[in-house]
Amino acid sequence: MKSAEPRVIYGVNPVVEALKSGSETVERVVLSISKSGGSTAQVVAAAKAAKVRIDRVPRGEVDRLAGRAKHQGVVAVVTGKYTYTLLEELIEAWQATGEVAFFVILDSIQDPQNLGSLIRGADCAGAHGVIITKDRSAKVTPAVVKASAGATAHVPVSRVTNLTRAIEKLKEAGVWVTALEAGEGQTLYDVDLRSNTAIVLGSEGAGVRRLVKEACDHVVELPMSGAVNSLSAAQAGVISMFEVKRQRMG
Repeated sequence: MKSAEPRVIYGVNPVVEALKSGSETVERVVLSISKSGGSTAQVVAAAKAAKVRIDRVPRGEVDRLAGRAKHQGVVAVVTGKYTYTLLEELIEAWQATGEVAFFVILDSIQDPQNLGSLIRGADCAGAHGVIITKDRSAKVTPAVVKASAGATAHVPVSRVTNLTRAIEKLKEAGVWVTALEAGEGQTLYDVDLRSNTAIVLGSEGAGVRRLVKEACDHVVELPMSGAVNSLSAAQAGVISMFEVKRQRMG
């Protein structure tokens, strides 16, 4: 029987963040012998601090481990599967902070690059967690970790079966839920996002599903100008996250 390939994280920032945060059990770090410079020094320093073995190998071996993805000559071999956070644990962790809630809900985001970018945006905007669906959705893979620039090591991700029920649980906990959807009359900037808030972002093609929208407190859009009247899911999502941050800073 052919043995399974080990789970890996690749790219300088994702590997460094995994080593620093301790969110993953890193067995060893694999560096291409052709890799040198300041970024390599960051990886080596983080690995030594975490007391993780460093292997120097030909680039072809790094290509094999990373599946020829854009790995920057750096791969971390980790133990076990990615661990999702239960929704109840996500809510409890937020409540323990005593802070105003901020969650990001992703309705069937299927592109790994978009998922990674949105998790990265959630980290930068100060979200308490990201909620994704089990069906019709990308899951957290090495490509998502790379696209997130390592933010998956810091932002808890919950994977739920029923998104409408997850929204109901957030509302029961005192969170107001706002869906972002093109073609709605009210804009994102018309809604007060300073209280406990969750932002719902739809898939790249279909947007937010009808039943999910009906479960939300508000459905809003981003005002558009110009010849191209749409944004990617990741672009629209990051703009909405930073509107939450802007209002709270103000």
